[in-house]
Amino acid sequence: MINFIKSIVLLFPLLLSGQNVTVKIVGDLDKKPLMGIQILSETGSFISESNSNGGFDYNLALLKDEGVKNVVFYDSNYLPVEYKIDEIPSIIYLKKIKSYELESVLVTNPHSKKYFILKGYCRSWKLVNNKLVKYGDGLIDYRIPYSKRDENVEYNIKNYVSAYRTFMIDSIKPKSRIVSISIHDRFLDCYLPKSDILKSAPHYYKSVKEKDSLYVVLHEGEKTGYAIYDKNDLPAEINVSESFEKEEEIKLLIWKISGKFKNIEKWTGEGNTRHPSYLFSSKKIMVKTKFEGKFNNVETVTELFIDDFVYNDEKPLVYKSYIDKDRSFYNSNYWDEQLVKHPLLSEIKAQLTNVNENKNNY
Repeated sequence: MINFIKSIVLLFPLLLSGQNVTVKIVGDLDKKPLMGIQILSETGSFISESNSNGGFDYNLALLKDEGVKNVVFYDSNYLPVEYKIDEIPSIIYLKKIKSYELESVLVTNPHSKKYFILKGYCRSWKLVNNKLVKYGDGLIDYRIPYSKRDENVEYNIKNYVSAYRTFMIDSIKPKSRIVSISIHDRFLDCYLPKSDILKSAPHYYKSVKEKDSLYVVLHEGEKTGYAIYDKNDLPAEINVSESFEKEEEIKLLIWKISGKFKNIEKWTGEGNTRHPSYLFSSKKIMVKTKFEGKFNNVETVTELFIDDFVYNDEKPLVYKSYIDKDRSFYNSNYWDEQLVKHPLLSEIKAQLTNVNENKNNY
């Protein structure tokens, strides 16, 4: 019996490692490894991302324990692919989405123009215990002052929201009712940053060159992500994560919250017209409920795609300055075109049949 127990103890690490699986993610044409590919659950919850070698390491048993049935390999530049967790191949081939490159703007007389406009498509979903409870998307024009882009002065970005729709379930069952803490809820928070996160928060993040165009992003000396620089030595992609758990819990009044935050920024252009082309944010927190010992997993994911660039100040005929998260506002099925450009997770599309669209007040 003692020898049997010893053999089990020796084999135990092997049994655990047998649950750990590594897959490689590459482009379907050049077969080069793809870094920073997001891995989401079928319901849209952020799980992980591929490393610098295109690798994704995961524990099959752990994913099953978390209730994950399918995983989706997802990126703004590639078509998403989805697999059952028991059927994930060792190599994942991703096909690039048809490019919607924004044309460069040549300014012949800068004094004749005061603004340029970026046209964006924003969407967001909120999960409670891995179930969809909110979804919304919309079209937003961002008016940006041209003359002050390189000056160290404050300026305003004006929003022209021409259409949006929002969905919400009727109620959440009492056993899973959440305590609302709005400071952590960034649902449909489709703001446009004036500069990338490395420039806007130099006291918080530092970037150190690792090799070629790849930089390591540090926070208080610890690695928190990476950045890829373009030929002009500007960050073209920034990917950072933060985690607040255990003794590092955020204490807000009498509530304790643990969370994991993921932010991705992709930038394009240079000089006065440099701007983001894609923003991704995942805020995942554990929140106490009103029931003793009960917590909810609350996650909000928001994406912003910049699809067009216009050098004028023409605003939509009908618009709002912000998205009313309790209403819808549109007069055409704008999402049909947008979902071709930017495919949405199939499970989220399916779940929209179980939530109610808020009243359209166009």
